[in-house]
Amino acid sequence: MPVKLLGTVALLIIVTIFCGFNLDDEFRCDINLLFHTFRDVPVFLTVLISFFAGVLLMMPFSFGNAKFRAAQKAADAKARQERETARSQAKADAQAKKDADRAERARKAQEKQAKKHPEAAEKAQVTAANEVPVIKPEAAAAK
Repeated sequence: MPVKLLGTVALLIIVTIFCGFNLDDEFRCDINLLFHTFRDVPVFLTVLISFFAGVLLMMPFSFGNAKFRAAQKAADAKARQERETARSQAKADAQAKKDADRAERARKAQEKQAKKHPEAAEKAQVTAANEVPVIKPEAAAAK
């Protein structure tokens, strides 16, 4: 961005200078700066100096803007990543809750079935989904 800006400024200065050389002595003005008055100043020079003063005053804003944009883009990327992490964590938590609820319903259904048919309950052992079956030492020794 600053390279294009500087090129545009240089081009406008060159065009203004060439326009000024083509003006006659008729196009002159007086410039009053409160403490001094400049007499018979060519109009193109007034325009050129005004333009150059405006460029000098705006230059810090155009050069400092790139660093601000880069910092803002980095902050946006970090915030986006945090949102994605939070969203994926929320999805994982919701899925874990669904799985736990499903396992709890299955366990309750098995318990209900075991109460209705006690003989079948001995064959099918009721365990929670997250419990690991424990092998008793007597059973391991018998095998």
